[in-house]
Amino acid sequence: MIWQNGSRQAVMTFGAAGLACLAACTAPSDAPLATRAPAPASFSVQTPIDKIAADERGKAVLDRDVPGVMNNPHYMLFSCMSLSQLASLSGGKLSQSKLNQVNSDLAELSPGQ
Repeated sequence: MIWQNGSRQAVMTFGAAGLACLAACTAPSDAPLATRAPAPASFSVQTPIDKIAADERGKAVLDRDVPGVMNNPHYMLFSCMSLSQLASLSGGKLSQSKLNQVNSDLAELSPGQ
């Protein structure tokens, strides 16, 4: 994967662990809405990236704190992973301090604001 941040590029490749995480991704459920789990009350770095991106405010946090992740050509491969999972595969490109910043910004979001 290549994330572009200004003129710098960070390259990340998926290993066996990445492929195992991808296998955990599931297709959208055909279950009736009444039987689906409710939307999370808040987002964190443990929330799947696609769930964060589905919320306009969450997407804004991703765009600001992790620029380029939404435009990555491999987004569909890792979108069902959490940022914490992605960080473990990033070879240090997604640092703990960056995760802390994203987590703090996501915690400021509350439903319905």
